Formats: sequence, C-alpha cells, structure tokens
Amino acid sequence: MPVLTQPAFFKTPSRLPKSVTWGLLVTAIVFLTGLLAYGLNTIYNDRMARSKHQAERELMAIGHLQAEGVTSWREQRMADALALLDDTLLAQAASTWFKSATPAHALPVQQRLRILQERAKYVAVFLVDDQGQLRLNADGVITQRLPAPEQQALQSAFTQATAVAVEPRVDAMFAFPFFGVIAPLFDGAQATGAVWLVSDVRSTLYPMLDRWPTPSSTAESSIVARQGDALIYLSPLRQAANQNLNVRSLLTRTSDPAVQAVLGTRGIFYAQDYRAQEVIALASAVPDSPWLVVSKIDVAEVMANTQQRELLALGLPVTLGLLLLGILLTLWQRKAWLRERALKADLQRNMRWLENAQKAASIGYFSQDVATQRFTTFHMADAIFNTTQPGLMSVTDWQALIHPDDRERTIALHTQAIKNRQPLRTQYRILHDPVHDHYSDHSLRWVETWCEVELNKASGHVTHLLGTVQDITERKQTEEELNRYRADLEQKIRLDPMTKIANRRALDEQLSAEWQRAMRQSSSLAFLMIDVDFFKLYNDHYGHTAGDECLIKVAQAIAASVNRTGELAARYGGEEFAVVLPDADLARAQDTAERICQAVRSLNMAHAKSTAATIVTVSIGVVSVQPVFTPTSPRTLDASSGDTTTSAMPTGVQRMVNQADEALYRAKQTGRNRAVAYRSGQ
Repeated sequence: MPVLTQPAFFKTPSRLPKSVTWGLLVTAIVFLTGLLAYGLNTIYNDRMARSKHQAERELMAIGHLQAEGVTSWREQRMADALALLDDTLLAQAASTWFKSATPAHALPVQQRLRILQERAKYVAVFLVDDQGQLRLNADGVITQRLPAPEQQALQSAFTQATAVAVEPRVDAMFAFPFFGVIAPLFDGAQATGAVWLVSDVRSTLYPMLDRWPTPSSTAESSIVARQGDALIYLSPLRQAANQNLNVRSLLTRTSDPAVQAVLGTRGIFYAQDYRAQEVIALASAVPDSPWLVVSKIDVAEVMANTQQRELLALGLPVTLGLLLLGILLTLWQRKAWLRERALKADLQRNMRWLENAQKAASIGYFSQDVATQRFTTFHMADAIFNTTQPGLMSVTDWQALIHPDDRERTIALHTQAIKNRQPLRTQYRILHDPVHDHYSDHSLRWVETWCEVELNKASGHVTHLLGTVQDITERKQTEEELNRYRADLEQKIRLDPMTKIANRRALDEQLSAEWQRAMRQSSSLAFLMIDVDFFKLYNDHYGHTAGDECLIKVAQAIAASVNRTGELAARYGGEEFAVVLPDADLARAQDTAERICQAVRSLNMAHAKSTAATIVTVSIGVVSVQPVFTPTSPRTLDASSGDTTTSAMPTGVQRMVNQADEALYRAKQTGRNRAVAYRSGQ
C-alpha cells in the first residue's frame, strides 16, 4: 500500500534555531547597554561641567574680594606716604632738627612719628637724612644705615619727588617680613630727608589672603610679582615645603598659574600649580603696583563631592535597568499567561517607583482641559496644590491658590501659552489653607510648572495644557539664605570688628559720596579727627585687654553723639576715630566735637598716666569746608574763614582730612582734652 506524504507547502514552518535567537537577544542587550552607557555618560559630563562652572563663579567672587582687600591695604600705605609730601610742618621740624639735633627740636618730630605709627599701626616709622642714615624714630635718636634696597628707593624718591615702595622682603634689621615706603621731605625745593614707613605683612597683609568663606584644604591665595626673567612670591606658600618669603620660580614653568598670571593671563583659567596638581585659578592685578593676586583651588577637591553624588545618582537607574533585564530574561521562556501576569506585576511596581520618585522630587503631573476649564491632577500634584477634591480642580480654584502678587502675571502667561501654542515654564507662589495644609512647616509655597500644549489634529486648536508642577520652596529658601549671606559679608567688610562701628573702608566711601553730594548741592561738609589722649601710656599701664575695652567704650560714646541722617562715626585706625557731618558749618561741627569730648569724659575711665586729666579724654581736630566745582583744579572754600584755596592734594577730600589732622595736632600741642577748629594760616 503506498505511503501518503504531506505536500511541502502544507508543512509547518520551522522555528529559528535557539542559537540564533540567543544571538539576537545578546546583540540587543549589548546595543541597549551601550546606548544606556552613552546616555548616562552624557548626563554625567553635563552635570560635572555645571559643577565646574559653579566652582569658577565662587572662586571669582572670593578672589575679587581678596584682591580688593590687598589693593586697599597697599593704597592706604601709599596714601599715608603721599600725605607726608605736603606735611610742611613735619618737613620744617625735621630740617630744624637736622641742623641743631637738640632734644627740644626732636620732640615735635618724634610726636608726629609716634602719631603716624600708632594711628596707622606701622611696626616702625623712621626719620632718614638725605645720606640714608636712620636718625630718629618715635622712641628717640638712633644711628643706623638704611638697608641697600631702601637706599635705592630713597634716591628714586628724591629724584621723582614722590613716595617709593619697597616690596615685601626679609632683612636682618627685622625678625619678620616687612613692606616699606620711603616718603621724601622737602623744605621748599630742598630735599631734607625722608620718612621710612615699615609694615609687618604677617599681621596686616597676609591675613587678607587666608580668608576663605568655605572649608577647603587646598584653597590658597598668593601675591606674586615679576623680577626680570623670573617671578617672586611676595607671600608664603601655604603648602610648599619651603615657606620662606620671596620664593622664586622661572617663567619657563608655563603650566604654573602664577607664571601664567605674570605673563598676562587674567580671570579664571586652569593650570598645574607648584605641587603639580590640576587647579582652577583666578589672576587679578593690583592697580598701580607690580603685584598680582593669584587664588586657586584643586580641581580634585572641587569635583570630589560632585563625582560621588553623581555616580550614586546615575548608578541607581543602571541598577534598576539590570534588575529589570534580569527579570525579563527569567520570564522570557515562560508560558504566555505566566508572562502576562509577571508583566502586570512589574508595571504596578514601576508605577509605585514612579510615585515615590515624584514624592522625593516633589513633582506632580496635571492636565488642563481648555474647553471645560478644569484641571486633572495626579498623585503628587494633589499634595502640592492641596486640593480638597483629589484628582480634579477648576481653573477658578487654581487661580484662587495663586498669591495675589503673582496672580495676574501667572494667568497671563498661561493664556499666552495657549494662544501662541508655545511651551511654558514659570514660577509662582501658592497659598495653602492652614487647616488642610499638606506641609506642616509653612502655608506659603513656591512652585515651578513646565507645560506643553496638545493640539487637535483636525482643527489645530489647543485642547489641553499638559505639564508638571514641582515644589521648589526649599530651593527658594536656600537662594534667599545665600543672598542674606552675601549681604552680611558685604556689611562685615565695612565694619570694624572690635568696636562694631564703621571701619576705614566705609569711612572713605562715605567721605567720597558726601563730598560729591555737597558739591552738587553747594552745601558744607564737616569732618572731625579724634584721638584718644596718651593711649599708648594707657595700654602700657593697664594692659592691652583694658586698652581694647577703652577703645570700645570710646567708640560707643562717639557713635551715640552722632545721630543725624547721613552722619557717620568710624574707626580711622588704632586709637583714632573720625566723624563725617554733612550740611554742617563750623559752629555745628564745633558743638558736636564738644559733645563728644564731654561724652568721653562722662565715661569716667581712670587714666593714671595722662597729663591732660585723671580720666580718659580725647583731642579733636575740627574742619568744615564747602566743596565747589572749578574748571581748573580742585578747590575748597574754608567755612571758618571764607577764603578759597587750591588743594595741592590729589583730591579735595584728602585736603580736608589733612586739615582736620593739623587741627588735631594743634589740639595736642595746646594741652589735649579739647576740640580745636582748623583755620587757614594757623
């Protein structure tokens, strides 16, 4: 009997070999893994770049503050030296003493040197003759040769008829690094000698470079300058094995940020420092000087925390992806009904993860129906909007939630997005009902919404506004705290830390502003220079702690006596204070000065070493001027005498300060414990 066979076209099609199936699956897995790795790497690099930009902005802010401090420090010392060029009384007194060298003629010169040393906190002030011999200081007669660098500066000062600085260095004459300025003295056209101002840079300059508002183990700022074919560090290196001053480096080390700064690089840049570490650096020039301030911080330190955080954050989706892949591979061989049940369970789990992620990020979803004017809210959006009916909210209810100050703008933006069919991103405040508030800490919340429009394919009209809403209250609070920190930092740099009144920086700014205002309004401006009588003797007798308490009480008494709008009491330096009195003629300025004298006397602080009184007293120099505009040179009208004189100082402000200083000098000569007004020709 013949055997019947099934035709070929009736045969069941054969399945793919298992090896081919597994090959395709492995290929798909490799492709997806590569795609995921590429996406995660792109996200990681983007976030790291943003972190670098944030670190650069912080470094720029800190570096500029330090550079401003160094600039102010150097300008103040040059200003003190330049002020001596026009101190004719000192020049005449020095010339007289050089000729006679008697103790009687030395006394006024010593007093002026002592006042300058104590007021500006110089470690030493010397009178130098025209041959470079140290002749006199605040304590008495000395005989010593001026060091060689200062000898050269002395000759330059005589030749150029101006003050000459000697950059920070070390010398056997002092046991510390110092900065010096040579100020020549002229009796008429004849150079009679000079004053050498010496500052201890350890206590006055270097602390400005050590201030760093955030904790850092690698942050460092240095002052550098160029010397021929090399650069020299004018401040010690924090992390160098040799921390001596004046460390030199060849300009051939172009990877060093200090070398790049000397060669002309400014602003933010990347380099390798003297430790061969990759750093972010900022170079700032100090005006009118060869100095450059270089601030830097290690890139590794800046990026360490960011790298750890981002790797953990990006590792989570990788872990979840691998877990999901394992589940799919396990379930792939199962029967259809078992596979369907597993997929349903997986979908529910993913929905729970999504909901938890929304809660963690405070992000919710919503949909606005343009036709019915109703919102459909999902999960976290209900909590953010604090809706009384979860899942549904009218446009009127939504508008009522918006803070009154933000309502009109927010509604207009939503309307414009629907009209123009454009995406929308905006921030606004919402008000929660305190009784039903989801958040227990505050009823006023900040939210940010991202919206996209959904169009009807047939008509092209907008049917829905789809978007997300995120609670950003904590971010806003952080931004406000940062703004308050910046404001507090700006305030602190204008406040004397010990006496808690305005410092020299704030005084200079107020003087400049009031001078300009007085010129515009043709009004008068008064200035008081105040000095605590025999304060050095007070310090020597009672101790520095008692001296600090004395200065604090005197500062409070002065500030309490100055209470009109625009008036300012400030610490000028050491035991010297200053007061700015806008719209004040000489009579009113004199009354204020007498009131301050009486307020200090009323403190009744014993002063056993004072020859002016048995208690702490002050001497005050008073000046009142009327600044006026002139087409040729700065001129001031002396309010005490009515005559107009041309100021030989760079600005009229400096001339006014010098006049107050001369009046203070007169007050000390006539017995102290008094206020003496400046009068031209005295």
